[in-house]
Amino acid sequence: METDLETDPKTSIHKSLGYWVSLLSRTMEAEFSRHLAPHGLTRMSYAVLAAMAFGGHVTPSGIADSIGVDRAAVTRLLDKLEAQELIARARDKRDRRSIVLQVLPRGEALAKEMQECSRAVNANFTEALTRDEVDRFVELAKAMLQDTRVRPKNL
Repeated sequence: METDLETDPKTSIHKSLGYWVSLLSRTMEAEFSRHLAPHGLTRMSYAVLAAMAFGGHVTPSGIADSIGVDRAAVTRLLDKLEAQELIARARDKRDRRSIVLQVLPRGEALAKEMQECSRAVNANFTEALTRDEVDRFVELAKAMLQDTRVRPKNL
């Protein structure tokens, strides 16, 4: 008796887009995390540091909007980055209720080093693809996220 690969519960996961996207994501994240860990960074703490160093975000709310996480999570991540002396926080001179963030020289250097690691990880995973295929993959991923309720605001 033949089975239908599309509906057979034993094989259907391997036909699932979600399965492959999730597997790719987890594998890439694990590889990048391996580079971050010796520096005391996680993927999320690096995302915050990169949003500041390369995205020009100088407020917690700007970072939260940029990377698509809630403000409380950003505050916890900022606490860790500040304890590592990678960033500094100060009251905004124009509005004492607001916090302004600054990447310290050590944080700037580490952000650049980890950006190169990120590029190397991406290159490793895309070496079998053409530049056009990589660009198309990114565009398709953005299109898939466009109509969802849970996505970063900067898409």
